[in-house]
Amino acid sequence: MHRLVFVLTAIALMAGTRLTHADSPATERGGVASLEDRLKNGLRVKAPRDVRFVETVAKRVREGRMPAKVVDSTYFWAVSRGKKYPFPAFEHSIRIQAAKLGVPLE
Repeated sequence: MHRLVFVLTAIALMAGTRLTHADSPATERGGVASLEDRLKNGLRVKAPRDVRFVETVAKRVREGRMPAKVVDSTYFWAVSRGKKYPFPAFEHSIRIQAAKLGVPLE
């Protein structure tokens, strides 16, 4: 599943497709997942606190306060570690990255 999301994202980027938050309903029809959906599903987020954290990270990206490239690279790193639950590694690393950039995540 992770590989499919990565491939679909890569195809959209190569095609020059500009995805917006309004495009997220397309995921139900087999389209490319929004950043928030990809983070929630790929990191296997279930706890309400963790869902809120992912929503905050996605919001900072939409606001332009957090570079999507930083979030994407951190996401792919956390997932590629092969752990059953990759969220803790993502959260720890993204908090460090956000602090370096001066972006509050609370």
